[in-house]
Amino acid sequence: MRKSPILILARKELAILSSAPATYVIAVVFLLINGWLFVSTLFQFNQSALDTFLRPLPLIFTFLVPALTMRAFSEEFKAGTIEYLATLPIEDHEIVIGKYLAALGMIGSLVAFTLFYPLVLFLIGRPDPGQIIGAYASILGLTSFFAAIGLWASALTRNQVVAFIVGFFVCFFFFLLGRMAEFLPGVLASLVRDLSIETHFDALARGVLDTRDLLYWASGTFFFLSACLMMVQSKKWR
Repeated sequence: MRKSPILILARKELAILSSAPATYVIAVVFLLINGWLFVSTLFQFNQSALDTFLRPLPLIFTFLVPALTMRAFSEEFKAGTIEYLATLPIEDHEIVIGKYLAALGMIGSLVAFTLFYPLVLFLIGRPDPGQIIGAYASILGLTSFFAAIGLWASALTRNQVVAFIVGFFVCFFFFLLGRMAEFLPGVLASLVRDLSIETHFDALARGVLDTRDLLYWASGTFFFLSACLMMVQSKKWR
């Protein structure tokens, strides 16, 4: 039985990410920051909740995700290995999906360490299981959207630093939209707020399942993955 080229590429990319020293630095910083945010209120006020971990997560992800995805295509273009991929029996969209799955796998493995937080909450109290499920669903949506942006940014350039900067600013733009809406009039404010990641992240994190939030994450992810595919095709055959 022939193995899926998408899964083969995803495993390869995940192995490269896992062996990179920068990945360990990013992982340690991420876990230390989130660990402190979670336990600080527990020690200071003898209470804790997922809110202390969730609230700053969109901002943290504006740095984290572009840092983990910046090399995905930029390194291929710089080293010329994208031409090698072109000779393999794998389609362009499979390359994009494979690298995307690897990015999701790496970010997901980091987020998996935070499952310790709900466990602590169950040990010291009675948290709402629906809210916890909603919280991690919102993290999944945010991860899928930002990973697509990061891959698109990586496909724009051969320079990893430039890819990180572009990815960061685009992610940060979607993060800022919610705050920009406060200074805009009526209908325009509502439109801008609907495009903000925080609006959809917060709603789902509260355990409120709304198809509009799911559609936001899905459509944003599809848009940037499609844009990434177009960039890969244009550079691959240039």
